[in-house]
Amino acid sequence: MKPIHLVGLMLWRGGFLLAAAVAAYEIARVVLAFLDLPEALELGGGLALSGLLLVLASLVLENRQDART
Repeated sequence: MKPIHLVGLMLWRGGFLLAAAVAAYEIARVVLAFLDLPEALELGGGLALSGLLLVLASLVLENRQDART
């Protein structure tokens, strides 16, 4: 694989991961906004829930990849 292709692939995956993280964070904050929590708890909860969502997604992808091999 050419170095330029590798860099492009890394940038594409990084951008996708950033977009997924921001989307998960925003969804978690919207869900937590209904609970009428203080701003600090809403921020912490949003980060915790978005991190949990990303970990679960990575576990599903890893299991799927292991099943293929």
